[in-house]
Amino acid sequence: MLTTLTVLSSMALAAGPSSSGILTDGDGKHSALQSFDGLLRKGWGVSGLDEAPWIQLDLGRKSTIDSVSIWPGNLKNGERSFTEYSRPRIIRVLVDGKEVGAPIELKDAIQRLDIETNTSGRTVKIVVDEVYEGVVFRDLFIAEVAINFPNSDKATKLENWKNSSTARRLADAFNEEMTTAYEAHKTAEFGDDEAFDAICTAAAEGAPFLHARVYSLVPAGYRMQALSSSKRAQKAIRKLKDPNGITALQLASLRSHGSDQLVIQEDVEILSAYQDLIGGGNRNLPYWGDTGFNLGGIQSFGEPIAIEIDRHNQVYIADTGNNRIQLFSDEGRPERQWGPEAGIAEQWFTSGRPWYASGAQPGLDLQSGQWWNPTDVVIIPDKEGDRFAAIDAKGSIQIFDQEGRPQISWRVETRNAAEAGVGGESYLSWLPKQQRLIAFIQNEAVVYTDKSEEIMRWEIEDGIPNAVEVTHKGEILMAFGREVIRYDIGGFRHGSVIDSEILGRGFEDMDLTLDEDAKLWIFTDDGWAYKFKRPGKLDWKIRAYDRPTKHPRIAVQESILFLSHYDRIEQVDLLQLQIDQQEAAKNAEAEE
Repeated sequence: MLTTLTVLSSMALAAGPSSSGILTDGDGKHSALQSFDGLLRKGWGVSGLDEAPWIQLDLGRKSTIDSVSIWPGNLKNGERSFTEYSRPRIIRVLVDGKEVGAPIELKDAIQRLDIETNTSGRTVKIVVDEVYEGVVFRDLFIAEVAINFPNSDKATKLENWKNSSTARRLADAFNEEMTTAYEAHKTAEFGDDEAFDAICTAAAEGAPFLHARVYSLVPAGYRMQALSSSKRAQKAIRKLKDPNGITALQLASLRSHGSDQLVIQEDVEILSAYQDLIGGGNRNLPYWGDTGFNLGGIQSFGEPIAIEIDRHNQVYIADTGNNRIQLFSDEGRPERQWGPEAGIAEQWFTSGRPWYASGAQPGLDLQSGQWWNPTDVVIIPDKEGDRFAAIDAKGSIQIFDQEGRPQISWRVETRNAAEAGVGGESYLSWLPKQQRLIAFIQNEAVVYTDKSEEIMRWEIEDGIPNAVEVTHKGEILMAFGREVIRYDIGGFRHGSVIDSEILGRGFEDMDLTLDEDAKLWIFTDDGWAYKFKRPGKLDWKIRAYDRPTKHPRIAVQESILFLSHYDRIEQVDLLQLQIDQQEAAKNAEAEE
């Protein structure tokens, strides 16, 4: 796109907007006035080559300036135009030429930034010192600037006009237009683009019949709060469930405040999740996962993803964010999931989260194969084959037979609840020698038979573990910080068996697992793997991963490390890695 720059002199206008320059492109002139007109799809633009570009509003007289709000970027086409063009990164606010506060760094996201000034003056100036560069164009945009948002004292004349018979007649006509547009888009086989665009414009920029009145009755700098989004248009987009209305609702949210803004933001989340769902997500997921909700996709939202391997090298994971248990082949191919159909969810541990597309809809009614954020999965070996059990954030336990068919389910009776954001507080372990299942929820352990009969419960003396494993002898090993403590099935604390003398101090989190020979392995979040002859007796160690991990969860089979993190499962051949490192050391020694 060709652009030209019309440079303004530094002379200030008698009153009104001015700027260091004006961008002219295929859409016309993007003058300073367009950042004070109350419309987000228009805005001030300036060449990206300008040094410290600025925009200023002369209020005409000394006025109270409690706050200055800024809507950065080109918002004409929502996220797309926002990222295509440059937008402010660091700005300064000046009132009557004096800087107010320190320079402000904006996050690189569509937003409304409200800046408290608590001062008075005649001119408000925003200077852009640094920018986020656009991926296509270098030209800088600011969509809108407002004074004292959302205070609307300056809109008194507009409010008086709204009560007139002329205004009420125009409002009735507009409402009728919205109803007609809604019906037209809903009944058309492929939708009605013109009708839907009218709805989106009213949601994003307010009722069009108000625009001219706002411009004539409300002074520049106060038009944003005078021009509210049409709730009738918002409702139409909500009922149509058309994801093409997401941008309009985003802009509606930016011009709203309080409870209205929260409602619109939730509509945006729901429509975005619905868009993901009907779009099908990534249908070409690589083996061993990637972020997503299709079969094979993993969605953790930063939580640990528990992983277990059965005797056939099949990998089970507790896919927390997708509310399901998944099964992968030994080649990493997704084979099966336990959970209902995909859907839109906001449930998350003990609270909510923004709406998102989930691989399975969460369930609370203890129906087989329904989960509310599963946190752990464990293999139950039998002569006939391996069963598995899993637990979720609500304390629901389910056991499945060798064919993956549900056997029994129940809920742990406890006042504790697993909480998100702390690396998991809910674990499940099988004690093969005692034939018992133990649920660990925060600092409480509850022992069951595999028929759901509660045997005993006890409090974990050291608090909440960040990893749990059971040896073939039935010893319970729990990690707390940089130490591993041994307990027995009755809750007796036998003391520390592994500490920082073996593991060092360069890590914050770890996971424990047993391999097919019942040997203990530890993996720390700084990338080290440790193999033990027995708990406390180190066999060998190796730097297995050259990048830090967050809340690592591991399984080891035939010296192959399976590591789940960042919504993927990675494999490391630890034995081959050890051989390679020993060979490299020998070669280096020979060269010396």
